[in-house]
Amino acid sequence: MKKRLWLLLLLVIPLFISSCSKEDGDWDPMKWQTEVKKSSDGNIHVSPSGGTFIFYCKNYSSFWLTEVTESEPGGTEKHFYAEYNDRENFSIKSDWLTAKCEGNKLTVTIEPTTSNGFRFIKLEIEAGDVFDEFNFRQSGLQTGL
Repeated sequence: MKKRLWLLLLLVIPLFISSCSKEDGDWDPMKWQTEVKKSSDGNIHVSPSGGTFIFYCKNYSSFWLTEVTESEPGGTEKHFYAEYNDRENFSIKSDWLTAKCEGNKLTVTIEPTTSNGFRFIKLEIEAGDVFDEFNFRQSGLQTGL
């Protein structure tokens, strides 16, 4: 009888240990597929004429947009929050940016600038308990990329 009990424990214990390998809330970071390249400073550089950028999340089937922060050197930060219309189509609009997510696709459009200096835009994203952000640096009319 003792031999059977030990054998049963040896079979059951590894199952319990392997099923509890991740902590609750231990989410994998978002992984993105895009043709857009970040520079060494972590920003996505945008020309004064603006542009549209497309990103695909490879490891989450959906996510939502939470906040946009805009700032110019010497200026104050402005915050904008998402419009939650339904659970499948989230969008966010600020003075300089429009972003929309559909499933795992994120489309970001940045408006042309009339400013001479740089302007900075941070777009924050969430999927459950995992968070990510995109940082854009748009060149002004009299600055270089």
